[in-house]
Amino acid sequence: MTKHFFHILPFAALLVLSCQKAPAPEPADATDVTEVQEAVEVETDVDVQDAPQVDLSSLPASAVTVYTQGTAKFTTADILPLSSDSSGYTQKWEFYVYTEPYQARIKFEISNFAFSRNEGKINGYVKRVENGEDVEEWPISTSFKNGVWKADKKSLSLEFGDYKLSLKDGMFHLEGVYEHGSFSYDIPANPWKPGSGNVYFGNSSDKVFKYSILTYHQPVQNGVFVVDGQTVPVSGQAYANHYATTVAVYDMFDEVSDFRMRSDELLVEFRYYVPSAKYEAKPFGFMFVGYEGLPMIGSYDMTRTPVERWLDDQNYGYEIESRQTIEVRDGDNKAVFEMLSADPHPKDPYANLPAYQRNVASRFAKPIEYSIGIDWLLHLDIDGYQAKIPYSNTYTITRLRQ
Repeated sequence: MTKHFFHILPFAALLVLSCQKAPAPEPADATDVTEVQEAVEVETDVDVQDAPQVDLSSLPASAVTVYTQGTAKFTTADILPLSSDSSGYTQKWEFYVYTEPYQARIKFEISNFAFSRNEGKINGYVKRVENGEDVEEWPISTSFKNGVWKADKKSLSLEFGDYKLSLKDGMFHLEGVYEHGSFSYDIPANPWKPGSGNVYFGNSSDKVFKYSILTYHQPVQNGVFVVDGQTVPVSGQAYANHYATTVAVYDMFDEVSDFRMRSDELLVEFRYYVPSAKYEAKPFGFMFVGYEGLPMIGSYDMTRTPVERWLDDQNYGYEIESRQTIEVRDGDNKAVFEMLSADPHPKDPYANLPAYQRNVASRFAKPIEYSIGIDWLLHLDIDGYQAKIPYSNTYTITRLRQ
């Protein structure tokens, strides 16, 4: 079983950064970015590893088995809707399209769990942006019952009312509506998938958790907003991911850490999962670092070192490792994500649920979500070249139970 999922060819000069320019509040000692001397070269002509045909029948019910795939070209099987209407699953396709003067975040979700039987959902927002600053935002949130939303099971083609997503000829096509009009995007897909993995819970391949990065830092080829009857062309870049599971989150995990940061050049993302006690399994996770649309390092070979614990005095019995250092390795290459400070703020993720849904959900888990402001420093050592990148933003830890 391989633990890394990116293959990066040697390149003559890594992104030689003394420091990445940081937004306010600035970490101490931040300096400007030095010039990239040579682009990263990525091998796409590699053997495509099919989805693993695994026999888990001999494993105990408490097993958690992580399978990861190497860099490979996209196939439609990577991102198709999971299965029939009769099986329980949740699946999401999420796009962040960072264009100006208008941008959009749209998440398509199909849920067939509990009180979300055969339900399609759209969530996100449209923003007006000037000089990189948010000026105005219009939220998007709507649900569709079975028969109203459509999902092709042979290709990526989703139709949720006025919101549509498809992949054809290497291009994602995304369109939707909002309070003042409509929008449409054509976004090139990466010719390779930056990361893909299957995690099996127990001893049946039917109980699977899947995650992949679809595309990132890809320029929008065609972007148009219609705003109060006027057509406004937009330009910028896009990021997208895909998530699918046949197992409820409260069953899989006791804790999930989620971090993503993007700038015009840089993308850093990590996830860290603590399986629920019933599985008696070690935590697992991954980190990915990309620059200007190309991967520098990504790996499941992760070491997480707690630095500071934080006791939640608002929620009895809840404590988190709010500040930590995360290191991943891919052969001789490594990345170390060092949190310099942490400022947690708890909130109730059930707060906006209707009362009956909240009552049902709280029978299985009592989650607290922590938004944690951090100053951080990313250390990169790739093919013998080093870089240090400071930044300030937030990440999230969700504790599903005490």
